Amino acid sequence: RPKLFVRRIDLPEPLYAEAIEADERITAGGESLTPLDTAALTTQLKAAHARGLTACAIVFMHSFRHPAHEIAAGEIARACGFTQVTLSHQASPLQKLVSRGHTATVDAYLSPVLHRYVAQVRSGLGDTSQLQFMQSSGGLTDAAHFQGKDAVLSGPAGGVVGAAETGRAAGF
Repeated sequence: RPKLFVRRIDLPEPLYAEAIEADERITAGGESLTPLDTAALTTQLKAAHARGLTACAIVFMHSFRHPAHEIAAGEIARACGFTQVTLSHQASPLQKLVSRGHTATVDAYLSPVLHRYVAQVRSGLGDTSQLQFMQSSGGLTDAAHFQGKDAVLSGPAGGVVGAAETGRAAGF
């Protein structure tokens, strides 16, 4: 927090528009306590897609170790028309649910924008050039593998931050 002693904390707006709770549960040991209710999830995802949502992050407990329900939910989301589906066990194979969920949400939010940007850059360079982008880790990746979760502090994002800081320093 920038101001530690402020009593009224203004939280930033969430990246997601809504959350859907799936009726399912797999234990840490891999036992299916509650099978995934595919019919209810399909109904909820179709309704969300009809409201204009096109990207989703799917985050289930223990999916880092037992991803079967998460994979099934991802297939349902794609069948419902979602063009960007991020599964948390693929985006961030970590045990901690909240950080895995944050990473998946950022990826679902940024990837569609990033894919459009990459397509524009590629069309400007032509198909003959090998196009790579800098990731947040500092490494390079092929344009086809560049994902939102890897771009938070990357070249494109870094350029925006750099321009903002330069403008601020210049008094704008």
